[in-house]
Amino acid sequence: MLIHLEGIESPIEFEGAEALAGVLKKVLRGWRLRETTARTSADRPPRIRLTLGARGYERRSPWIEAGKAQVLIDPVDAVCDLLLDIERAYVEDAPKRGEAVLSILHAAAVEMGHGENKGLVVFPSTHAMGKSLLTVALAQAGHRVFADDQLPIIPGTPALGIAPGFLPRLRRPLPEGVDAALAGFVRSHTGPESARFRYVNLDDQRLAPLGTRAPIVGVVLLERSDGAAPVVMPATEAEVLKACVLQSFGRTQNALFVLDSLHAMVRGAKCVKLRYADAPEAVALLEEMVA
Repeated sequence: MLIHLEGIESPIEFEGAEALAGVLKKVLRGWRLRETTARTSADRPPRIRLTLGARGYERRSPWIEAGKAQVLIDPVDAVCDLLLDIERAYVEDAPKRGEAVLSILHAAAVEMGHGENKGLVVFPSTHAMGKSLLTVALAQAGHRVFADDQLPIIPGTPALGIAPGFLPRLRRPLPEGVDAALAGFVRSHTGPESARFRYVNLDDQRLAPLGTRAPIVGVVLLERSDGAAPVVMPATEAEVLKACVLQSFGRTQNALFVLDSLHAMVRGAKCVKLRYADAPEAVALLEEMVA
């Protein structure tokens, strides 16, 4: 079976792995797709191939070392990993769609503010700092999520973030002591899940579909620590730029292009550090920051 995603030049091939296609459809938002049972002469060769083998679901693509496969047993875990390749293909094919060259930032992004202050607040990924749970907490508070893990960017000042059209994903279990209302929100919006991950099934008001664009108006470096008093602190352009460079990826782009693109993004955004312990406290501070 083949799945053709609009915006990506070549189809994704599923051989004995059709269960993954069902999960994939549930986590995509705004993607137009069609299924075919076999390749035609008009189809380009698949860049991403998935098969069900003795070890589990095996994925091969140009972004995995040649001759090797990424193998995962659970279908939800396999789709989590597949989304990385889908996003890379979408970004690489941007010029073929007649669009600007894109970069990818490993970050969450949420649309906040009103009027002239409305735009994306971006949270570059930092290990165990709670960006995905904070993203869902912001959705619970009524803000619109663009991304919780990968954010395509059109360079400029301001830079534009593009929604990848994926449901946000949380690690399981939720942290001990998580706010009861937030935990209830997650449970009531449960999407596909495995022992490791749970997708949060946000509605159209809380999740931007694929291709939605918004200016990046803020970059927030997260510092989560149990028992910490919540506070927003200034961050230097240099430390924010360093954090963004470390979280950028794109195999077809040279380092100078990536650096210039991220420098322009940072230069046009409000840059701060947020120290916090609990997501609801962080939401309140962020709302005050963009008011």
